[in-house]
Amino acid sequence: MFKIYDYIDKNIWDRIVAVNTLSVFLIIVSLFIVSCSNPLVPVDSVEEEKVKSELNDRSFRQFAPSKGAVKRKGVILDFFDSEGKTISLWAQYAEGNTAIQEWEVFANDYRVEKGGSEYRLYFDSPSSHQNLPNKCDNCIETTDISISIRNLFDSDRIEFRVNDPDDSLPSPFPVFTSWTRFSEDEYFD
Repeated sequence: MFKIYDYIDKNIWDRIVAVNTLSVFLIIVSLFIVSCSNPLVPVDSVEEEKVKSELNDRSFRQFAPSKGAVKRKGVILDFFDSEGKTISLWAQYAEGNTAIQEWEVFANDYRVEKGGSEYRLYFDSPSSHQNLPNKCDNCIETTDISISIRNLFDSDRIEFRVNDPDDSLPSPFPVFTSWTRFSEDEYFD
């Protein structure tokens, strides 16, 4: 008789241990996931000035598939304070020496948020201009467009991503929606 009770007690005990082990495992996994998701929060004014100082008078360019390709997309991020544009996202689609589509989103200032190692730049009161195929001002919806930067203070590892959650950038853009190395370039190169 004791053997049956011992067997039942052992099965119950094994199930309790298994359920508790699974519960602890799920709690640990949940905590890990929550700790890895770094919500973006506004930076203080000192850190914002540090970010803006690091980006001031710099230009970053990227081309897909390459700068010399017959059919190519190009994006330029400029942080030059000129003509009321402190931040500018310029994009072009070209075939050979002919630009087919070209537009720009710009603002005279931007705000900075940070989550983990990512800085996100939001255009303040953005404007837009399309040169090709037709000229128009503010014809591109710019409300939720932002730029993400990783490794900002390491020029050899700096990466960018263009965020366009509403898919408002004109076709065939956006070009770089995943983390991408942009080459730093001279403004008038």
